[in-house]
Amino acid sequence: MKARNLFCFALFVLFLPVIAFAQDVNAKIWTDTNKILIGDHLLLHIQIKATPPTDVIFPEFKDSLGKFEIVRVNPLDTQKYGNAVQFDKKVVLTAFDTGNLVIPSLNILYLKKNTNQFASVLTDSINIYVKGIEVDTTKDIKDIKGIIEIPYTFWDYLPYILIVIGVVAIAYLFYFFLKRRKKTTGIEESKVPPHIEALEALKKLDKEKLWQKGYVKDFHIQLTEIIRRYIERQLSIAALEMISEEILQSLEQKRVADSALLAKLRRSFEISDLVKFAKFVPLPDENAFCLKTGFEFVESTIPKETESSEVEKDAGAK
Repeated sequence: MKARNLFCFALFVLFLPVIAFAQDVNAKIWTDTNKILIGDHLLLHIQIKATPPTDVIFPEFKDSLGKFEIVRVNPLDTQKYGNAVQFDKKVVLTAFDTGNLVIPSLNILYLKKNTNQFASVLTDSINIYVKGIEVDTTKDIKDIKGIIEIPYTFWDYLPYILIVIGVVAIAYLFYFFLKRRKKTTGIEESKVPPHIEALEALKKLDKEKLWQKGYVKDFHIQLTEIIRRYIERQLSIAALEMISEEILQSLEQKRVADSALLAKLRRSFEISDLVKFAKFVPLPDENAFCLKTGFEFVESTIPKETESSEVEKDAGAK
């Protein structure tokens, strides 16, 4: 008898921590309903109440829970009520088997931090009845219904209308800009012949005496601009978009002047490029050479027809 009492006392002492832990942690699960139609969603509530300091470890929900498939696991919601902490987790389930199915018990593991011991609590299982879809076998099988077309509204077409309007507006502005630019350029080019425009610009540059006043870089910038514009208008070479070497190569290919004059023009371009890009300070004679070369190049490349017509005009005037 004493041995039996001693054995019972030992078991009581052994399970005392578990009994104490069970009082600190309470687990409960339930569902919104115990009857669903096959394929419908079922919401499972899991609620754990624990006394701090306690860490609750929920089981890992993968693809299924018993014969139920897991659709979604919502985030854990934690709330504090007085001295207790409540953990709520919701799991959305579905089933594709019919009949009485069981949501199995869940083993909730937790850790008491003050004793650093693990324990667990087991929830109840839940019976769920899954009802199948009744099929009337006395009736014929019906065809699948066709696709129902939803009529379009104005708001469905609005993005495409705005895109078309935008493209048309951009195209019109681009066309208007090009037309205006061509019109302006055409008036300027037809008004003054290229060689006259270049010679007048060179004379004006000479009168301004920029390099004599110390504005050497401005002098060479304007000089090369005059020559480049003349080459582009008179010789149809895109000189304004080329570097000096490309311009000279194009002039050599077209043979618009003799080699001696082209050699002078090359030297003039080299001096101007050094001034503009390398802060080179040329001698006064070099500045004069560049300006003189510009005059020579323009005068030597005037078309013969233009020279003849100008001579005839002068003779008629006399």
